[in-house]
Amino acid sequence: MTRPQDAARRPARLWLREATHRLHLDLHEHPLYRRLTEPDLTYQELRATAAVTYAAASAVEADRARRQLWPEISLADHLTALERDLGGEPCPAPQPGQAYLTSDAGLLGALYVIHGSAFGAASLAKTIWRAVPSAPRSFVVPRDTGAWRSLCQLLDAVPEADLPELAEGAQEVFRTYKRLADLQLAGLQASLPPDAARSIPPARGSAWQAASR
Repeated sequence: MTRPQDAARRPARLWLREATHRLHLDLHEHPLYRRLTEPDLTYQELRATAAVTYAAASAVEADRARRQLWPEISLADHLTALERDLGGEPCPAPQPGQAYLTSDAGLLGALYVIHGSAFGAASLAKTIWRAVPSAPRSFVVPRDTGAWRSLCQLLDAVPEADLPELAEGAQEVFRTYKRLADLQLAGLQASLPPDAARSIPPARGSAWQAASR
């Protein structure tokens, strides 16, 4: 991937945002994620989305901890809260061999996506809580801005030669989100009764414990 000519004068995260823009948009169009903006969002759909985040973030955090890198941007606290909310029910595991496991730069790109997704979820908090007022809230709580600032400093210190690996790590996490979301969507659709009045829309292209509504 070619870095824009003016990138030396721009924060690395802005270049990284451009490098992941298409995958980011595609994920927002996934039927599971589209449901987050709907007023009839269900408890089960919200839980399925949180399970995707938990599974993807767990793999990234495990690799960060194994390498003993960047404790200031650890995902451990967020994962603990999500695990508590999910109640120990099994979540789909991402497939092995992801790009962020191959280099420090790739791992940092993966952490950029996970931390950034928390800000996106928080922006939907009012809509989600209106639709599912009794749902656990770890998925949409505001994240630590100090950790985000630390992450941005780390990104801007990445050598130019490592930027392709940084981008590949971030892109691979978006692909992981997509794979996990497909699995969750299939499970939700399989659980719907045949005569359900509303079905989740099918995917395009290539429950928390019990509903309380």
